[in-house]
Parts: sequence; structure tokens; C-alpha cells
Amino acid sequence: MERITVLHFITELNVGGAERALARLLARMDQDRFALTVACLYGGDGPIADEVRALDIPVLDLGMTAKWRWDALWRLYRLLRRKRPTILHTWMFHANMPGRVLGRLAGVPIIISGERTMGMESRWRYRLNRLTAPTTDRVTCVSQQVADFVVNHVGIPQDKVIVIPNGVEVPDVERSPGGRGARTELGLPIDQVMVGTVARLDPVKRLDVLFQALRSLPDVYAVIIGDGPERARLMALSDRIELTGRIHFPGQQEDVWPWLAAMDVFALSSDWEGMSNALLEAMAAGLPVVATAVGGTPDVVVDGVTGLLVPPRDPSALAKALATLVRDPDLRRRMGQAGRERVLQHFSVERMVERTQDLYEQLLSAKGL
Repeated sequence: MERITVLHFITELNVGGAERALARLLARMDQDRFALTVACLYGGDGPIADEVRALDIPVLDLGMTAKWRWDALWRLYRLLRRKRPTILHTWMFHANMPGRVLGRLAGVPIIISGERTMGMESRWRYRLNRLTAPTTDRVTCVSQQVADFVVNHVGIPQDKVIVIPNGVEVPDVERSPGGRGARTELGLPIDQVMVGTVARLDPVKRLDVLFQALRSLPDVYAVIIGDGPERARLMALSDRIELTGRIHFPGQQEDVWPWLAAMDVFALSSDWEGMSNALLEAMAAGLPVVATAVGGTPDVVVDGVTGLLVPPRDPSALAKALATLVRDPDLRRRMGQAGRERVLQHFSVERMVERTQDLYEQLLSAKGL
């Protein structure tokens, strides 16, 4: 049987949630059934691109070195005409919009685009999204909340929208959360309760709220995994509010699992989330979580079972929830185990791949391809 040609088109291939989800998807897709290629507007030399190439999947950088480099879109159109994919699967706004239009102009039979966020785009983006929606066959959303948002606020027709949650690898847990061995290896304090997070250091993550919560928990330490534009400000803030020595900033880490093993509680203080890969990874590692009840997070965290949900921008509520877990090791263990089971059942990478390939097959059958 001839393989179905699929072109994945994404904005960039540096480290990020969408990029990581794409790499996980490609690593498990059936390459006997689907011939895969990836194109990006820029960032074709990033770490995710290297992962994709290691799978023997071609990565093509369209060279958009500036915001209005329209020649990159011309190269996309020529690529579509040359490769003639049966399925064009686009990721993120800046790939969705040109991918939809140029895909139709190039005669691509099936176009799928992905929505991963909510409430962070301007009205003109909503309008452009709505105007180009007729050119796509399906819009995948990472959570039901994102799906509801794109239907009710963006104006995408309900019959085009399908929910395919993120999926993560679920490792064999050899070291339980809070492991002293992990902390010794990483140079972290051994005897204190350790709260941690993994995030791009960006304003939307509202790590300042987490820091304010930690002020009222004097015996609790924290580790902040990640990098980004807020790094310097957050380090200065930790000094200013007298958290120096209690918060560790090891930066971006390619392998987060040892760091998750060193934590006792995972915290997510974001203003919004489509569906956090970091949150799923923490639960897969057996960590209880305290998270803001925004976006797709309530789809993942069962309040009182796998973790605790709090309102956004509320340091007092966040501190109270953290304190509940800090003082009760048995509750941490029970919630961590329940969270790991929930990821295994609903948010594994295998489930994400299965849902995606099922969508491809449904659309292929519907079009007689």
C-alpha cells in the first residue's frame, strides 16, 4: 500500500509546548502508513528540529528571518506544489493562517490546523482565523476549554472542531518524588520540602505569584526549571522579597525527569494554559500538583484527587494549597499516584498518536482517498 504523504507545518522548532508535542507525535506515528515531512517558518536548526531529523524525518526551514519575509510563504507554496501532500497539518497561528490558504491554492486535499491557546490573541487575529476557517477540514484543540473558546469567541464552526489533548511519555518511576538521591545528584537541599515548576520564564506564567506564596512558607524551598525573558526580573524579585537561597534557578534542562524526581510538589501559577505539557509530565512522574484553574488545566487536574486547583493571581490561595500538601506526606503520595494513573489513562503520548491517526483515517475515508 502506498504511504500517505503528510506535511507538518509549524512556526518554529525551538523548545516550546507545541514543538515538543509535535516531536512526540512524530516519534510514535506509523511511518509504514504515513510518509512524514516537517516544514517551519524559521528555527530549523533548533533542538526540536534535531530530534525530528534523528527520526529520519526531513525538516525544511523556509527562512523567515524577519516578520514580513513574504518570500518564505512563496517557498511554502512551491513546497506544497512539489511534494503534493495528501494531508497538511499546521501548528500555531503563524503557520495556520498561511498554511490554510496556500494549502488550498496548492490543491492539498486535507488540511488540519491546531489551536493550543485561548485569550491571548488580538481581535484581528480572531477575525483572520474565522475568515480562513472554511479552508480547513478540522481544527484540533488541546482541551475542551480551548475548543469552546474557538467556537464561542473566535467563531470557528462547531463541526470543524475536535479535541485531541497533549500526550506525554510516562516513565517507569524508579525514584519516588522528593528523592534524596536525586537532590544529592543535583546539588539541592536534602531535608526541606521542595516545590518546583517547569516553564518558560514568561509573564503569563505569573511566577511572581508563586514567589509571593512561598514567602508565607518559610521552610519550603523551590526549584524553577526553564529560561526566558523574565529570568533576570524573577531572580531580582527573589532577592527583593528575601527568598535568596530558597529558590534555585538551574535554567533550561533537556532532561527534566531527574528534576521532577527531586520535587515534592509541582506548582503551576499561570494566567492561562491551553494544556500544559509540563503539568502532564509532573503528574506522569507521580507528583501532586497545585495549579491555577485556567484553560485546559481543569481537564487534567481533578481537584482534591490528583492535586489542588486555585484561582489565578491569588498568592494567598496558592500558599494555602501548597501548605496543605507540604504538611501531609501521605496526601502528596496519594495524589501523586492518582495523577500518574490519570495521565496513563487519558494523556499518554500513545493516546495522542492514536487520536491523531484516527482523525487522518476518518478524513481520508470521507474524501475517498
